Amino acid sequence: MLRWVLGLFLFCLGSACYALLGILSQLSKSPDGSYGYSLPSVVLLAEFTKLCISLCFLTAESGSISQALKDVLGTSVRTWLAFAFPSALYSLNNNLDMLNNQHMDPATEQVLVQAKILTTGIVWWWVFGRTMGGRKWFALVLLFLGAVSAGWPSDATSGKRMHIDSVGVLLVILYVWVSASAGVYNEWLYKGIGKDDNIHTCNIRIYVIGCTVNLAAHLWHNPLSSLQTLTEGYNRYCWALVATYSLMGLLIAQVMKFFDSIVKLFISGSSMYVSAVLSWAIFGYTPTWNFLSGMALVTVAMALYNYDSIKLFFSKSKDE
Repeated sequence: MLRWVLGLFLFCLGSACYALLGILSQLSKSPDGSYGYSLPSVVLLAEFTKLCISLCFLTAESGSISQALKDVLGTSVRTWLAFAFPSALYSLNNNLDMLNNQHMDPATEQVLVQAKILTTGIVWWWVFGRTMGGRKWFALVLLFLGAVSAGWPSDATSGKRMHIDSVGVLLVILYVWVSASAGVYNEWLYKGIGKDDNIHTCNIRIYVIGCTVNLAAHLWHNPLSSLQTLTEGYNRYCWALVATYSLMGLLIAQVMKFFDSIVKLFISGSSMYVSAVLSWAIFGYTPTWNFLSGMALVTVAMALYNYDSIKLFFSKSKDE
C-alpha cells in the first residue's frame, strides 16, 4: 500500500514538474516576450543546488565531508573528461528547454520533445547494437508523424492558439538529438568507467562540470557581469524555475531507485496533458486540430513502443 502511495505521489509531482518547466519559462518572461535574465544562470543555480544535495548524501554515506571530498577529488583526469561530455550536453539541453518557449507554447513543446523516444531509440540501437522489432519501428514512425502534426508551424497572431514557428522547429530537432546523445552516452558511461563508483560521486562530477559550463556561458553572454549580478532580472517565476529544475533531478533519482524507467516514461508522457491544461487555464491557449491529433498519435506511439515494459509493469503490480 505504501509503495502505491509513494508511486502515485511521485507520478503526480513528476508530471506537474515536467509541465511546469515550460509554464514557468513563459511566466518568467518580460512584457515584450524576451527573457530579462541570463538563461545559463538558471541552470547554473539548479546544478549548484543539486551538487550541494548530492554532496550531503555522499557525506552521509562516507561518514565525513573530508572522505566525501577525497572520493570526488581522487577522480582521474581521464574520468573527469569522460563525464564532461554528457554534462555539457545536459547543460545545453536545459538552456534549449527555456529557449524553446520563445518560439512555441509550452503544450506544443511537451508533445514535440516526446520525439526524443525516436532519437534515443536510434542512438541506442547504433551505440549498443540493440535490435528492435517491427512493432517498435512502427511506433517510432508513428511518433514522428505525431510530432510533425502537433508541431506543424502555425501563426500565433490569430488569437491565442497553440503554435510554433520555423525557428522553434529547428530548436526542437536539435533538442531531441542532444537529449538522446546525452542520455545514451550517460548510460554507457555509468556502465563503463563509472560502474564501480558511488552514484552520488558520479552525479557530483556531472554537477561540478555543469556548474562550470553554465558559469562560462553566463559570463560569455554577460562579460561585464559578476557573481553579484548573477540573479539580475530574476522574478518569482524565475526562482520557481530554478527550484523546479533542481527538484526534477532529485525526483527522477527517486523514481529510478524505487521504481523503474517505465514509471519515468509515464511521468514524461502525462506531462503533455498537464501542460495542455495549464496552457489553456493560465495563458488561454486553445489547441489546434493539428495539436490534438498529434498528441493522440504520440500517445499511441509511446504505448506501442513500450508495450513490453507496460505489460511487465502491470504483471509485477498484479503479483504484488
